[in-house]
Amino acid sequence: MEQAIVRKNGLLYSEDLKTVVGVDTDSNLFNGRIPFGAHFIDDEVFTECPYESVSIPDSVEKLGSNLFCDSTELQKVKLPATIMELAPYMFSGCTKLTKITMPNELYGFSEGLFNNCTSLEEIPFRAGIEELPENVFSGCTALKTLVIPNTVKTICSCAAAYCSNLKVLVLPASLEEMAEDAFAGCNAIRNIRIDGSNDRFFVSEEDGCLYERTEEGNRLRLTVSGVEPQDVAFYKENVDDETDDFFSNEDFNEIDETFSPEVKALDESEEGEVGIAEEEKRMIMGEPSMNDETNVNAMLADILGEEKARAESVNSSVTVDDRETQILTQMMDVMSDQRPADDSAKVSDDELAKLFASNELVEQKEPVADINEIDNKTKILIDSVAVSKIIECTPVGEVPVNHELFVIAERTVKDEAGNDTFSAKLEKCSRTFAHVQDFKRIIMLSGLPVDNEEFMQFYYHFIGLKNVVFACEAPNPASLSDYAKTICEQSKISLERNELLTQRKQISIKNDSLIKLVIQDKFD
Repeated sequence: MEQAIVRKNGLLYSEDLKTVVGVDTDSNLFNGRIPFGAHFIDDEVFTECPYESVSIPDSVEKLGSNLFCDSTELQKVKLPATIMELAPYMFSGCTKLTKITMPNELYGFSEGLFNNCTSLEEIPFRAGIEELPENVFSGCTALKTLVIPNTVKTICSCAAAYCSNLKVLVLPASLEEMAEDAFAGCNAIRNIRIDGSNDRFFVSEEDGCLYERTEEGNRLRLTVSGVEPQDVAFYKENVDDETDDFFSNEDFNEIDETFSPEVKALDESEEGEVGIAEEEKRMIMGEPSMNDETNVNAMLADILGEEKARAESVNSSVTVDDRETQILTQMMDVMSDQRPADDSAKVSDDELAKLFASNELVEQKEPVADINEIDNKTKILIDSVAVSKIIECTPVGEVPVNHELFVIAERTVKDEAGNDTFSAKLEKCSRTFAHVQDFKRIIMLSGLPVDNEEFMQFYYHFIGLKNVVFACEAPNPASLSDYAKTICEQSKISLERNELLTQRKQISIKNDSLIKLVIQDKFD
């Protein structure tokens, strides 16, 4: 007996409405967003689908195999936050896919997961992944930099084969096995780096190629493009000297020596090869480096001031002071792959309807009747986050039209009572900004529900005309977490080098420009 099919919202459901079995091709109701309530998505439901974006709700507990296979128009996918396992070849052949909102935790990547995703520039790693299975990134021709997390032990056959534009490869200390053809066809690799504590693989300082120690001697495993491999008769420790911690508590006494230098953009470089600096301490668990070769090379060279004999040129376009140079040359302990706790507070449909009446999505400046009052939209924002705090300030000069500073914190600390709050360092820094700019109020927020699309739509249009400072743990733009990147994007904070430098200057001198700044909130 055939199972009854229910047509609803442009989708085909099982009779109990728990399983999505297909798309209703006779309907035009489906807009790419699956309504909350479904528990399962059947195999191949969106294979060769015409949609540019698909969002799967957190109610879904299991996803079928080949779910988006060969969907050549697909650009953006949001997966359920609670899914722990992804089926093989889920995104295989999605040639326009550029952004994936991944679950918070995964058991691991599956075979062929991103096979031939030719527009995917970054791999959305997750902490704890121990194996890169067969064909997991094969054919990802837009991939220029690959930093493999420091938990991966095995790289299987053709895991990253035929990534023809891959130029920078960083391997972890945990690596124990690598298939002979793991990087077959990756003929553009110019720089290879591996944690010096790996006792099986190493990079020769003579030719920059990857070797494996065996009982028969050192064996060549991966060649750098344009370099003839040398005979390696000995192994030299490939570990850079450790430096002091990035911050000491005293560093917060001066505002210019706390946050602003740490988020300076990466120095631009002319085309050329550079040696890769030690990555193990700056590597985020599952967070790949920037994929622009010029920026990657400049960042790697600047961190340790290291330029090997093979380097052709690295030129900085901006002069930095001694303090900034020191900061750039220090090793940095950066964040784990944790995110702010999920928040269950949601913006109601009625509130959203009022905010976006008549589908008007263009934000306009509203007259401020009383600067002492907090407007309704700000209240909605405060009510929707996990942690908030309002600091009233006493301006000494003329109060600007945009008299509020919104400070978004990636992480919080515990107070004496065990409650989540904001670090004293961040509050002090925020008060300094407010004092310079004569702001009336600081609104501190943490734990934005970024998975709530309605909320993020509201947030994007509301916050666009507000002064925003985002406090993250990352020491530089290349190290931003997925959450941090989302907040920067939705807050209209540019991560471009020149814009960051401009914002750093503007925050220290009172002016009428809108503040859109990233700072580092270092946690000891």
